[in-house]
Amino acid sequence: MTIQAGAEQVTFEVVSPTADKQDSAGSPIAPRLDTLNGKVLGLLSNSKPNAEVALRAVAEKIKERYPDLKIRLYPGSIRFEPELLRRAIEESDALIGATADCGACTSWLIHDGAQAEKAGVPQVTIVARGFERDTDTSAKVFGVPGLRYVVVPRVFTALTAEQAAEQTLPVTDDVIRALTEDAGHDEGAAAEPEEEAGEWQESYTFRGAGAVEAVDAFNTFYLERDFGDGLPLHPPTRAKVEAIVEAQGRPGDDLVLTVPPLHGSGTLERIAVNAAMAGCAPEELPVVIAALKAIAACPPPMNLSVLMSTGAFAPVILVNGPLVKKLGINSGRSPLGPGLNNRVNIRIGRAVALTLRNLGAWIPGRMDLDTIGTVRKNIQVLGENEDESPWEPYQVGRGLRPDDSTVTVVHTVGEWDLGSNHGPADRRIRSIAARTPTLTQVGFMTSTLAGLQGNEDGLFYLLPPETARKFADAGLSKDAVKRFLLHNMRPRIADVIAPFIDFRERGLVRPEWDWMFRLTPEEQRSQSVQAFNDPSAINIAVAGHGTPKEFVFGTMTTPITEKIIAIGQSGAEPE
Repeated sequence: MTIQAGAEQVTFEVVSPTADKQDSAGSPIAPRLDTLNGKVLGLLSNSKPNAEVALRAVAEKIKERYPDLKIRLYPGSIRFEPELLRRAIEESDALIGATADCGACTSWLIHDGAQAEKAGVPQVTIVARGFERDTDTSAKVFGVPGLRYVVVPRVFTALTAEQAAEQTLPVTDDVIRALTEDAGHDEGAAAEPEEEAGEWQESYTFRGAGAVEAVDAFNTFYLERDFGDGLPLHPPTRAKVEAIVEAQGRPGDDLVLTVPPLHGSGTLERIAVNAAMAGCAPEELPVVIAALKAIAACPPPMNLSVLMSTGAFAPVILVNGPLVKKLGINSGRSPLGPGLNNRVNIRIGRAVALTLRNLGAWIPGRMDLDTIGTVRKNIQVLGENEDESPWEPYQVGRGLRPDDSTVTVVHTVGEWDLGSNHGPADRRIRSIAARTPTLTQVGFMTSTLAGLQGNEDGLFYLLPPETARKFADAGLSKDAVKRFLLHNMRPRIADVIAPFIDFRERGLVRPEWDWMFRLTPEEQRSQSVQAFNDPSAINIAVAGHGTPKEFVFGTMTTPITEKIIAIGQSGAEPE
């Protein structure tokens, strides 16, 4: 930190939390067609409501102008199956994709369009207004910064089929130009904000009549540039950043990971800058890095979906092992709460969120298109209360040792305080099963929609030690509790199928589940079905202290556990 104190003037320099400006170089778009007459026009429908309606409407209007045009529909999912996308590219002379009107579907549709352009097939994507910035950024990420799109006024999911067609027809000429004109067409492209278009700086200098005024100037500038989370930041002075980096025993320019969703360059130094802004101590950085690696390891398509969706998804970080005590991570009373006991939890979560923001562009309105948002995006960190748990630590169930320090990341969709604190073990576990919400999530998506596999939907329970001991004293292992909950959470069939009636009408429900829709309304109301198909969808950790008040997160990703490589450790396993 460079401080000049004279006549009450204070000057200090801070380091930029962002990577050097994103390289916008990439593949050029494919050559455009001279005419659409006699060509094959492929329609990439990503299964979103009204996507096929919009595509058919504009394609039929184009065919009026080009009578010899052949139209082929390729119905897929939010992330097209590679074989379906390959076939569409091989069989089509040009492609139209729809719809880009949510965070994840926009990014994946641009990803698929970029693959077509790289293969030499011109394409255009139908994008809802408000998603232009996401589209432009995604096009750069996927290597085709000039990718073309047209903009319609409203999101398709808010419209009737008639309204969807009505708003799409006026962009027909734009679609034709995007497929047939080689130059001078930037339909719908949004100008980059000044802070993105301006020259990137390695550092910034702030002055003030005293330290408070100088720090206020720093915070005002950084928050106006959207470098922060809305709360006051710690100045990441060069000395502070260097101290964090040097403690890791690695060069600052080491590339630790590419940070999602933008896949920005996460060098050790840039992660350290964001950790310094959160107030982290050097020994806390390995936890931050392990959490970021776990987030980046989420398999597709959920790796982008959970960070870019219009839904309120957010990562939660569970820490296990000796580092919980060593660092002072709270695992006891109110580990997800505020205050002194949670200062380390909060610093680590904040550092992860700032890194995702500044290196991964996880920023509302840019790559994060969340409609309403959630306070869970102030990322929550807690330790498992291993000392008071009657069961093995969480990471042991993931194949690691009790003395391994780990982070486990799961992306959550909601949280509920169950509070079933009365009665013996059998009553308590039945109460937990009865009180657990199962229909506030996507629910059954893995079994009904094409393209999604695994346990994208699930539950993560935080059981207080008193509840866990009650179950253990009754002879229940952690796995036994999970199996009981699996078989005893049974929502009504009428409630399960309600969100998927339109999917069935569009042929997207898998045949093995069609029987539920064929039941009479009375049968659907009177019969229930198991909420989850696999025990691995249910996870349990022990946390908190005191009264047995159980807590559960709904989850959108399978938990990912990453070993923490603490300062002074190597990443190699002992022989």
